[in-house]
Amino acid sequence: MIKYIIKRVLQFIPVFLGVTLILFVLQNVVPGDPIKLIAGEKKLDPQTEINLRATYHLIETDENGQAILDENGNTIETPLWKRYLQYIGGLFHGDLGRSYQQNGKPVAEILGEKYPYTIRLAIVAIIIESIIGIVAGMISAIKRYSAWDVGVTLTTSALVAMPAFWFGMLQQLFWGVFLKNVTGGSFYLPISGAGGPQAEFVDAVYYILPALTLAAVSTAYTARIMRSQLLEVLNQDYIRTARAKGLSRKAVIIRHAIKNALIPVITYIGMDFGGMLAGAILTETVFNWPGVGFETYRAITQRDWPIVLGSVTVIVIVVMVINLVVDISYAFLDPRIRLGSSKSE
Repeated sequence: MIKYIIKRVLQFIPVFLGVTLILFVLQNVVPGDPIKLIAGEKKLDPQTEINLRATYHLIETDENGQAILDENGNTIETPLWKRYLQYIGGLFHGDLGRSYQQNGKPVAEILGEKYPYTIRLAIVAIIIESIIGIVAGMISAIKRYSAWDVGVTLTTSALVAMPAFWFGMLQQLFWGVFLKNVTGGSFYLPISGAGGPQAEFVDAVYYILPALTLAAVSTAYTARIMRSQLLEVLNQDYIRTARAKGLSRKAVIIRHAIKNALIPVITYIGMDFGGMLAGAILTETVFNWPGVGFETYRAITQRDWPIVLGSVTVIVIVVMVINLVVDISYAFLDPRIRLGSSKSE
């Protein structure tokens, strides 16, 4: 197990370097001067422009951070490879760069403010997905071809076909607009924001609609996977043997079938949780949720590339760690799986 973990961690290195390198190159080949973006329509005086370029490591500087000039008195542009190495070196010190559009605010500080909202939303959504998806899939498999099975199949098919932003807006219209008009404002749910000291509702209420929207499609897939896997396991020989020994149907399902059927389900939920932690751009944008997804969307529209690169860097790390945890969980769900063991073992 230890060897497997070390091997996977070492595999993270080229993946991480490859993703960050591609993104770093892309942000530097996109048309547009970042300093011009900072200034907007204003005209910068030469010294201010030089200082800004030195701050963002766009030109060569000395030990004191002062711009180095060539023999003609012009600044020297920092090579792309050197800027990338500076960025990677900063990562080891927790430095993700500085925002172009937020007065040079550190990207790590910005993401530190936004990420707790994304984490809490992802946790609520994954709880909804796990409970409803697994339970619905189990009952659908156990009561195969029943009215419940047909209902689960139709519901999951409808949810899978719905785009997340459209489903979110439907919920806003029903829970936030229609119910408010029908009940005269006595009952409705908030459709924007994440609460706060001056909010109309307690903070927990603001999680309901975004979490349901974020979990909707994933819950449908979880139910489908759970149903198909449980049906497959129930037809295995060892299940027939357990029944032949006199175990009740309930005991066979709980003790033997569910545990083995959960392996691909846990894989999907784990991968999906990593995706949720990456920031659901569509869901967070629809509900004006102050998470890392909405911040990334805002940064893309404003070409604030340090925030985009920083958020994607954090996302890559989170997804790789989640994948490792999911792989390790296999050995606990199924004792027959021994990660990192040799064939002879």
